Amino acid sequence: MSRIGRLPIPVPDKVTVTGKKNVITVNGPKGEKDLTIPSGIKVKIGDDVIVLSRKDDSRELGRLHGTTRAHLANWVQGVSEGHNKILLVHGKGYQAEVKGRILEMQLGFSHKVLFEIPDGLVIEIKPGQNAFTLTVSGIDKHLVGAFSAELYKIKKVEPYNLIGFRYSDQHVKRKAVKTIT
Repeated sequence: MSRIGRLPIPVPDKVTVTGKKNVITVNGPKGEKDLTIPSGIKVKIGDDVIVLSRKDDSRELGRLHGTTRAHLANWVQGVSEGHNKILLVHGKGYQAEVKGRILEMQLGFSHKVLFEIPDGLVIEIKPGQNAFTLTVSGIDKHLVGAFSAELYKIKKVEPYNLIGFRYSDQHVKRKAVKTIT
């Protein structure tokens, strides 16, 4: 049996979970999400816990069991607390601002870098000296991670001066500056 799939999902007080046939709807203070449950996976919704089970021990259902449980747990956390990724951006003259649904950044290129912010995401910018912090927040963990990865790809952190984008929990081993002897 799947070790992840058999774990119960705790449901906070402010979140309601309803199910019709193979669609589970999770509703909370931050929004609402729907998840289609694959056939062969059964969902038992209790007062403060959700338990998933499967009809047999086939390899395919084992994979779907854990994956479905993880998606459902992410939905519950997303509509109650939300998900966020924090990106640290270092570089001389680097700036960013949000104009409507457009993220506009000056990152040392000859032009400004523009990104359209997808629906369901909120971007917060905290400026600093030669740096700024970008916080990407939303109820969909996949969307938050995908948008953060797109931003990270613009200018990955380089190990000599730590200039560029890096995640707040990312450890970059700093290299010594090359010298001529």
